[in-house]
Amino acid sequence: MIISASRRTDIPAFYSQWFMDCIHRDSCTVKNPYNPNQIREISLLPENVEAIVFWTRCPAPLLHYLDELDDRGYHYIFLFTITGYPQWLEAHSPELSQSIKIFKMLSDKIGAQKVIWRYDPIVFSQELNFDFHINNFRAIASELHHYTQRVIVSIMEPYSSVIKRITKHLIDRNIVFNPFADYNAEQMEQFFSSLSSIAHERGMHMQSCCSKLSLYGISNGACIDQQLLSNIFNIQLNVHRDAHQRKNCLCTKSIDIGAYNSCRFGCMYCYASR
Repeated sequence: MIISASRRTDIPAFYSQWFMDCIHRDSCTVKNPYNPNQIREISLLPENVEAIVFWTRCPAPLLHYLDELDDRGYHYIFLFTITGYPQWLEAHSPELSQSIKIFKMLSDKIGAQKVIWRYDPIVFSQELNFDFHINNFRAIASELHHYTQRVIVSIMEPYSSVIKRITKHLIDRNIVFNPFADYNAEQMEQFFSSLSSIAHERGMHMQSCCSKLSLYGISNGACIDQQLLSNIFNIQLNVHRDAHQRKNCLCTKSIDIGAYNSCRFGCMYCYASR
């Protein structure tokens, strides 16, 4: 069993104590997000958990628990989001310099192969154009050189609730927001080729998350990657693709132990929070 912690919220940032309480109890309870009356108990016994995948913007509160997780025999990796976007889009995210500092600390502690950078999602606007993203991505990638081996990118999904939220927020701010990015295929190919070259020069493999970026030379990959987990931890996993994720998602099946509408970062583009 693979534990996802979590696509729905940032457990390392806000719920590390809860998570460790569950570890000490050997289980946690998870509500069905579509039927709150349906509650499932999930075993967290080390022998039942093949790996834990942490999704986070700020794992700092969890860092001092990692030795205990190691002692208990857990395998884990971190999917660490750093985008460096302006405050109007990510109101409560950590400062970029602080995120990079924590990323390096985590990588030094557990190894670069276990900390995966997410430059995700890529949001386009008048301000966040190709030049912004290329320069921003280059600056972050240069800082993370030697501290990670993989970067995941995607274009923001235009969920109606997200578009409505951002549009309402920006209506009085005179910011042009174009979630669909009216760029032609040739422009997009040049853009992603630039990002891929920057990543490659800094020792990172680039993959996409759910986005159809293969047209632009970026292969679609799994965020929860069975082969990667098997290689890192020298374990045999025989888990199928997760059929409950989005159409283009290649992630291995996992059990998510988070809850929607509980993340406090307040990112405007987040589909997991209202």
